[in-house]
Amino acid sequence: MTDLYLIRHAEAEGNLYRRPQGQYDSNITPLGRRQAAALAERFRNVPVDALWASDLIRTQSTASAILKYHPQLTLHTDPALREVDVGCWENRTWGELIQQQPEQHYYFAHDPARWHVPGSESYQAVQQRMERALLALADAYPGKTVAVVSHAFAIRALACRLTGTDYDQLPFGDNTAVTHLTAEDGKLTLLTYGDASHLGALSTFAHQGLANDHRGKKADGLFQPMTLPREQELYTRCYRQTWLASHGDLAGFSAVIYLRSAAQHAGKDPRCLMKIYYEDAFAGLIELDPDRGESEGFGWISLIWVEPDHRNRRFGAQLLGHGVVFFRQRGRRALRLHVSQTNSTAIAFYESMGFRSVGSAEGVGGPLYLMELDIVPRVWRLP
Repeated sequence: MTDLYLIRHAEAEGNLYRRPQGQYDSNITPLGRRQAAALAERFRNVPVDALWASDLIRTQSTASAILKYHPQLTLHTDPALREVDVGCWENRTWGELIQQQPEQHYYFAHDPARWHVPGSESYQAVQQRMERALLALADAYPGKTVAVVSHAFAIRALACRLTGTDYDQLPFGDNTAVTHLTAEDGKLTLLTYGDASHLGALSTFAHQGLANDHRGKKADGLFQPMTLPREQELYTRCYRQTWLASHGDLAGFSAVIYLRSAAQHAGKDPRCLMKIYYEDAFAGLIELDPDRGESEGFGWISLIWVEPDHRNRRFGAQLLGHGVVFFRQRGRRALRLHVSQTNSTAIAFYESMGFRSVGSAEGVGGPLYLMELDIVPRVWRLP
């Protein structure tokens, strides 16, 4: 009999930015790194004989943490352990998909056997390839213990297949949740599902719960381009409030200069000036400078604003995710921005997103930190 510990990857960009990541390669987040470290402690005294993961970066990063206490192991990868291929949904936003394809979104969340979008993989195909992959590992390691890092949908689909449970009746496992199976005589048996007892306050579900609206509903925003000069009053209000939050007064603030700059950015690409809405309410905006930093390989965020009534629901993270996707597609290695050295709230937010201070500058309204976020997809290793 072979013991198989099937583990969901740590929190990754798609989980944080609220984007379907399927087989899109994304990094794990700062919270995901702490989750992976907790997973390493959980497996510290487990006699693991082999370590496998899908070939995507987020699973390899998670699996690498287990090597801390099992350095004798080699991490192997297998594309058969990947997440479901979501086809044309890859790396779009959940807000967009909920609005434009509500029926297919419902099927994906509750009845994936009926879900299909162009280029997608079927529910049954995911179940079959996951079962084949795990049985192959059991044959390769008879009588051993194997840790396998995979993905939420794939693990849930397999668990439903093995137990005969309807998909809607079995919840997603949390990030780094552990499902324990055994394999014997060509048959998989599920012993426990989705155990995340090692996470405590690091639970992604707990963090997302804090970000839900008053009805407990995921706050998935919908992006729309901001149109200037028609919406110049809205833009100016947001920039003015950002300036006040950063500097405490409006000394040095010039609406004309910032409006002209925003119009230039949007004129080069409408996605450089984007609003985010939640249902019918304006929730915030992001402005990107498509030229600044190009020769040095970084992208520049000129402005992020979230309306006070919509804070603490991860709209800031979703706006930041738009910037990551925009500049990663253009081959940039990092995102940069300036933040006032007195704006402790903004600094804490950016640090929680993975930004670090790489310098300082003297701004019109006072001293600024230059902060940077590495956006190159790469496997993270636990120090």
